[in-house]
Amino acid sequence: MVFIAAAPAPAAAQARPAGAPAELKLGFVDFLSGPAVLFGASGKNLAEWLVDEWNKKGGIRGVKVKLVIVDEAGGPDKQVTEFRRLALDEKVDAVVGITSSATCLAVAPVAEELKVLTVVHICGTRRLTEDRQLKYTFRTSNTQSSDSVMLARYVLKVKPDVKSIAGANEDYSWGRDSWDDFKAAMLRLKPDVKVVAELWTKIQAGEYSAEISKLLVAKPDVVHSTFWAAGLITFIKQGAPRGLFKDSLVALSVAEQSLQDLKKEMPDGVIVAPRATPGYFLHPDPEKNPLQKEFVEGIKARYGRYPEYAYHRTYQAFAGLKAAYEKAIEQGGGKWPNTEAVSKAFEGLTWQTPYGPITMRADHQAVHGGIVGLTKFNPKYGFPTMDRVMTFKAEEIMPPVGVKSPDWIGKLQK
Repeated sequence: MVFIAAAPAPAAAQARPAGAPAELKLGFVDFLSGPAVLFGASGKNLAEWLVDEWNKKGGIRGVKVKLVIVDEAGGPDKQVTEFRRLALDEKVDAVVGITSSATCLAVAPVAEELKVLTVVHICGTRRLTEDRQLKYTFRTSNTQSSDSVMLARYVLKVKPDVKSIAGANEDYSWGRDSWDDFKAAMLRLKPDVKVVAELWTKIQAGEYSAEISKLLVAKPDVVHSTFWAAGLITFIKQGAPRGLFKDSLVALSVAEQSLQDLKKEMPDGVIVAPRATPGYFLHPDPEKNPLQKEFVEGIKARYGRYPEYAYHRTYQAFAGLKAAYEKAIEQGGGKWPNTEAVSKAFEGLTWQTPYGPITMRADHQAVHGGIVGLTKFNPKYGFPTMDRVMTFKAEEIMPPVGVKSPDWIGKLQK
């Protein structure tokens, strides 16, 4: 049984809520083409797998779920148009997804305008929840600030004598904000660190020879990068033969997504984090956690690979939405809830995932801890897994509600 949130009885055994629709129509938005498809394909797989599992057991309190899937490729303007189409033409009850920070910043105002419940699963920029008040938009994972602070803390654990750092990131909100927060955290926690290079590329540039050359000349002790999807794979394939990963300790916030694709091409000893999710397919322990075991084995059986970061984040989003509907039904005396009721129920909600509980704050920002480790080739799986794993509590890697990340980072304590 797929357990999403505490409930009085299995969905199939409960009465269908009064006023329930024939089906719950959910839009799902992620990259299905282009270089970012490595993320989107995983998200789509999870969405289809989890919804299938729900529907086998009656859906959400007896209401089956129908997915309407949209490709996120094409840029923010195109996605605003697609979002309006989902809301006004497809008449979806809610939208789940959105990987790009540029997309989520463009779509969120439209979601608020149209009053469409929107559950953002990956988009990392802190600006989504820190720079605006949201009523209908929720993010079910933590921000790039969490990634950055966690990486900084881990760097200082495994390389306490670090003297210099450099960044190689994409030139838009995700890359800029991530590097700014990592740099600020490092300088706060170890003020004598020197910044020796700050390099910027286009989104999914696909060619990093010049940046790699500059890093090899600068010789930083630590390189920070938030490259992702195909761009990340190319960066690693171009940098490893030239010795980048031997000369510097490289910290990659999104690399766990690509370990199964890179296999032996991923060097050992690289810092990786599944975007500050509470776990990954081997952590905490699927043999001791029935929900994690079912999730890992179910995805592996259906898609031939173990769930990685995009699977984790997409699960968090769908599970949170389902739990919010169930809570709203309970609060409404067993009646099917409207969007306003579900949004209200989402605030303060805690729900279960394969890796532990997630809580939604009043500012519509999810709160959870994270893990980080070093790559080490694992012959059992045929690709690198995470070694020397450290866990961080939510309060160690993200600010409290109402405090902006840069202000909080400026007061970090070791």
